[in-house]
Amino acid sequence: MAESAPRARVRYLFHFANDIAAMRRFYVDLLGLREQSFQDEPGFGWLCVDVGGVEAMWFRAEARIEPVTTFASQPGWEGGTREVTSWGVEIPLDRFTDVHRALVATGAPLFRPVPEWRQGSYWGLSALDPMGATVEVYAIPATKPASTTWPAT
Repeated sequence: MAESAPRARVRYLFHFANDIAAMRRFYVDLLGLREQSFQDEPGFGWLCVDVGGVEAMWFRAEARIEPVTTFASQPGWEGGTREVTSWGVEIPLDRFTDVHRALVATGAPLFRPVPEWRQGSYWGLSALDPMGATVEVYAIPATKPASTTWPAT
């Protein structure tokens, strides 16, 4: 039996942020998500990025939102404890070291200072975005590395 087309689909995920430019630096400049649109004008600001067929949008909050400073619980790594929405962003393996260095250089809060080998299948690094959302940044190598300890850089 042929599978029918879905009756609905998610197109946008909406979020609010204090600083739209900071969100752009994190998601577009550091992580490399493709920007769809951006505006940071007095009175109204937003960032829209493509997240694989769905668009994530951040709108500037009208009243300050206190950023979260603790990590969310995510399957695949022993870390945070908050049971809230979080997400993973896959980075090509050849960019992963540079993304890690950029996160460190910008002072992004990291759960651990270096990537770790997770679930026996990928390198992972958990960071907080400027609003405190937990983002697992990860890369999947074609084969398991000889050492599962991240090399000193």
